Order: sequence, then C-alpha cells, then structure tokens
Amino acid sequence: MRVDAELCEQLKQLKIVSEQIEEWMDIEMSNPELLEREQLGFSMDLEGNSLLNDEEGSWQADWLVIGHIKLTGDPIIIETAEPGQPVAVLMHDMGDWNVGRYLAGSVLHFQIAIQQFIELIDQKNDNQSTWKITCMELEQFIAGIVSADEYADKDLWESQLDPAFQAALGMETDLIKQVSEISKCGMTIKEIAGKLKLPLKEAYGYLKKAKELQG
Repeated sequence: MRVDAELCEQLKQLKIVSEQIEEWMDIEMSNPELLEREQLGFSMDLEGNSLLNDEEGSWQADWLVIGHIKLTGDPIIIETAEPGQPVAVLMHDMGDWNVGRYLAGSVLHFQIAIQQFIELIDQKNDNQSTWKITCMELEQFIAGIVSADEYADKDLWESQLDPAFQAALGMETDLIKQVSEISKCGMTIKEIAGKLKLPLKEAYGYLKKAKELQG
C-alpha cells in the first residue's frame, strides 16, 4: 500500500513522540520507512503474495499496520478508507479481524494525545526520574482524551497506560506507608504534607487510606 507524503510525515512524528513514553505506554510504533515489512503476515506473506480474500472477518485491503501492542503483539492500524483515517487496535487469535477498538480518530489526534501525556509527565515529575502522577490524574487525563476525540476508547487507553498506572500505584502505596509512619510520631497533617512535599488534600487522602488499611 502506497503512503502519501503527508501521512508519512505524520507517522514519523508519531514515532518520535511515542519513543519518549515507551516506558509508560504499552505500544511500539513502526518506522514509517519500513511499513511494507510491517504488513507481513497481515495483508501479504513473506514472498509478497496477497493474503486478502472475501471471507467474513478477514483482513481488509485498506488497513495499514503502523505498530503493535508490546504485551500482546496486537496490530495497531490505520483504517485508510475511513474519513479521518482513524487509528485502531485489532485483537489477533480471535477467529477473525473484526474485533478491535479505537485509539484515536486520526494519526494526528493520536500524536496530540501522546504529546499531552508527555507534557503531563514533564509537569508533574519535574524532569526527574521519580514518578509523581497519581492514578486519579491518569484517569483524568484519559477522560480528557476521550472527551476530545469521539473515537478514543476509554478502556483501551487504560490498558495501554497500564505501565503508568502501575508506577502510580507503587508511588501511592509507598506514600501511604510513609504517611502512616510519620503520623505515628504525632505530626499534624499539615506537617506531614510539608515534610513529604505534598498538597494538603493529597496528604489527607493518603492518611485516610492508611487508617482504612489499619482497620
């Protein structure tokens, strides 16, 4: 399948931004210059012969593989014949290729969403390696993506951001332990928040969770 210059440039930019969040998002985008290789096993075989047919649930001629899900290997595609050329993830080993969900309404929408995620990381983590984004903030980020793009599937975004959610859970678990230990020393919630450099409301939330865990 021939890719026009505009789409090729968009895919190059998508590849660049996606590499910046590869630790926190379960996707790997392909090199636009090697897209023909990415179609192997989907629209054509190793000899370049077409695998397309008219059977229900078979691979469609207008689907272009542009990446894959790292955990499952599920292909990330562009539906090139659809208005806007939406980006979807198809599930393999399901008996046919009609099972899938959308990531974005277009490559540009997908790129913008990833750039916003990068901005969130930079803003909250202060360019440090320590993760500081909470699960609630990740959920709010996804809600914003879904609200701005009618194609974006909430559950799919949550699953693809699982590495980030795991980092957030680890951070929150650690903070709950710290708040619990410090509170035993008789410090006020304001003092705890100051010591851990947390917003007062956030520190109170961790203290509440600590007490709930203690029964």
